[in-house]
Amino acid sequence: MTYYIIWIITYILFIMYLCLLKIKIDKFERQILKKFKEKNNQIPSLFEITKKYLYKHENIFKESLLLKKKDIAENSFYTNLIEKSNTYKKIHYELNFIFKICNKNQKLNKNWKYLYIKDTIIDKSYELGKKIELYKKIIVKYNNLIFIKNITIIWILFPVGKKESI
Repeated sequence: MTYYIIWIITYILFIMYLCLLKIKIDKFERQILKKFKEKNNQIPSLFEITKKYLYKHENIFKESLLLKKKDIAENSFYTNLIEKSNTYKKIHYELNFIFKICNKNQKLNKNWKYLYIKDTIIDKSYELGKKIELYKKIIVKYNNLIFIKNITIIWILFPVGKKESI
């Protein structure tokens, strides 16, 4: 009888831990989406600041502005981080491309507004990288616990699947 009570308590604690970990993952996803939005909201500022310094300005920013519009369109519906990560990766590569071009312009590199926007985008990218790294570790831990759940009898009583990582 004591073994059954211990087993039930262990089962309840395991389920509670999985639920809390799932809540933590959802919270991290919302934080990462918020950081991505903060970073992407800097694109129009970068566009306006670099307007008089770059040759073929519209062509340089064309893809990044289209991706920004796509991001806004995706925000109108509830989408999760996995679905939006492809758009965010493309925006990140476009921003890197824009910064490579802007770094070649000496006058632009002396403009304090450009330097400020560049620094804020880089800082947000750094914070984002740290959050994504921690998110991936939590996802691995969660998926390992789901694997343990699936090889025991618990999978019958608690049907939860694995989470995908970015």
